[in-house]
Amino acid sequence: MTKHQEILNYIEGLEIGKTVSTRGIANRMHVADGTAYKAIKEAENRGLVAVNDRSGTVRVAAKGQKALYRLTFGKLVELADAEVLGGLAGLEVEFEHFVISAMQAKSFKKYLKGNGLVIVGDRTDIQTAALQAHNAVLITGGLAVSQAVIDYADSLGIPLMRTNYDTFTVANRISHALTNELIKKDIVTVADILHQNRPKLKETQTVKDFLELFNSTGFSRFPVVDSQNRVVGVVAMRDVNAKGNTTPLKTLMKRANVAKLEMPVVSVSQIMIYEGYDMMPVVDDKQVYNGVITKSDVLQSMQRSQEESMVSHTFTDNIADKIKEQGSSFQVIVEPFMINSVGSVSTGIFTELAGLVTRRVMAKRRHRTVIMESMNINLMRTAGIDSVLDIYPKMISETRLAAMIDVEIYHVNQIVAKILVNVNLT
Repeated sequence: MTKHQEILNYIEGLEIGKTVSTRGIANRMHVADGTAYKAIKEAENRGLVAVNDRSGTVRVAAKGQKALYRLTFGKLVELADAEVLGGLAGLEVEFEHFVISAMQAKSFKKYLKGNGLVIVGDRTDIQTAALQAHNAVLITGGLAVSQAVIDYADSLGIPLMRTNYDTFTVANRISHALTNELIKKDIVTVADILHQNRPKLKETQTVKDFLELFNSTGFSRFPVVDSQNRVVGVVAMRDVNAKGNTTPLKTLMKRANVAKLEMPVVSVSQIMIYEGYDMMPVVDDKQVYNGVITKSDVLQSMQRSQEESMVSHTFTDNIADKIKEQGSSFQVIVEPFMINSVGSVSTGIFTELAGLVTRRVMAKRRHRTVIMESMNINLMRTAGIDSVLDIYPKMISETRLAAMIDVEIYHVNQIVAKILVNVNLT
């Protein structure tokens, strides 16, 4: 194996988000800087690395590869609007926990873990102890820092940062960022479920080529690409029926509704169900063919997402936790996060309540995958904080593929909202 290929294999094995430099690669692989540079440029052409204005060249997720949860000290600098006093070399290190110092250094040390973050004021002893334990330090309140601590951080390559925000504000911002990153990690995208090796046809090929591919694969719908491998259409068995074998596919193909790698699966599912697609081509930003996704894979993915709990709670999860079932009805007490600027229940809360209750009703009827199609909302009255809302769902119609549910929401025996929900079932 050549050195060039060894470098490419090394880069491909790096963690997503890892910084890649010519000098670093050259030293690690014992090659000349020019050799390392050429390999990095090819890795960039292959989509293995990308140039980031702030971080330089970094390993990125290739198609079908999901980036892992990653919050670095460099991102923290932006988040806390902080100034980096020392330890610039450690800004690309990731962290997933932080601790606020409010005790003596001796007692504090037992809470330190490697690659953590310590939020502290002007306590030099705590700052030094944190750095010794390989924890980054964020000093709040814009307080002064001794040059000795700055020099120590530089010698270790561990970030020492300072912000004008108070401790409470900084801690809230970090907690929010950590929660957001964990939720993003759990969102399934097209790149996670696509089939990269599914066959395709060229627009210059004929009906005969289609039939041969159908017989060899059993698939009845294929993407059609041009000479640059860009998706230009889709051709299915119904398009070629009763057509001569020499008929070019470009005269028979239909317009392709495509999916992008970064699209959430839930967005694609609505398109596939509404249009009746069993398969959709997947493309990159330049419309280049990357593979296909199938309806069965999309629905299985959504079913798993509904059954498996997330690491962190979303807004919908918070509302779902408040809904209590009472026989054939449901009840929820209005909390402060549910109201709008004038003190009444937000319209968005009513839609969330209707959607969540609908899913529970359909789950009882053994429909595990439910896709909301539309809601017709009529608001009758307002309700404020601490109001007890009683929710009564009623099945209007139900078929194998769809259902209509009427959801009425009451407060003290007076109707507050009436919502007609239409869903697709699988």
